[in-house]
Amino acid sequence: MGNTTPKPLIDTSLQHRQVASRQYCTVSNSGVERRTSAPPISIGSPRFHPHAKGKNIRLDAQLRRATRKSSFCNGITFSQRPVRLYEKVRLCLSGVHTGWSGALRFGFTSLDPSELAIADIPKYACPDLVTRPGYWAKALPERLAMRDNVVAFWADRHGRVFYSINDGEPILFHCGLSVGCPVWAIIDIYGITQEVTLLGTVQASPPTSPSVSQVSTPDDSDSDLAFTVNRSSSASESSLGESQQAHSSAYIHF
Repeated sequence: MGNTTPKPLIDTSLQHRQVASRQYCTVSNSGVERRTSAPPISIGSPRFHPHAKGKNIRLDAQLRRATRKSSFCNGITFSQRPVRLYEKVRLCLSGVHTGWSGALRFGFTSLDPSELAIADIPKYACPDLVTRPGYWAKALPERLAMRDNVVAFWADRHGRVFYSINDGEPILFHCGLSVGCPVWAIIDIYGITQEVTLLGTVQASPPTSPSVSQVSTPDDSDSDLAFTVNRSSSASESSLGESQQAHSSAYIHF
């Protein structure tokens, strides 16, 4: 039998396929959304945006692992590409530091992170970022932010955002996401969450009924998860500076 040349192994996670271009949203100085042409969406596994990130974030060479190198804040990151509806963004909480309070914040934005100036990335996703038009995010309950837990989150066509822990039952996180244009993931590596690793994405099945296992409410989490749009308390969290005090309320913009 003659020698045969073995076939090379192919990392399918690095393969990309383009889908049709869609409209995406930008916000003018007056706060009004306008729609412009967006590039085709790659459906390969997502990576962190290499440039749109908080000043304390360090990324690995593959843009799969993000580490907050100091403090408890300035850890905002974004996905490098838009995320499709029902596509689960899956994160392994690969580093947890119990010396802080609060935990991971996550959600979506309809604004391309590539157009975000570094100076415009705030310390906190909640409340600083989500009080701006086009950003939606909330806090993961601290009791769920355990090392090596896998957090998955995704959006459906109704603008609802769900999450699950270790492939468990979906939990309704929040509603009101704008789904008429592409959205990018927001991942704020905050508090006790010190490092996250992006895993390969999977497609969530559209629900057959409107019910879910649980609705995330203030009673189901720390005070970080208060579901409100009271912008007047923004100054209270920003006044924390580099000495973190009690949990502040998480805010979400509709």
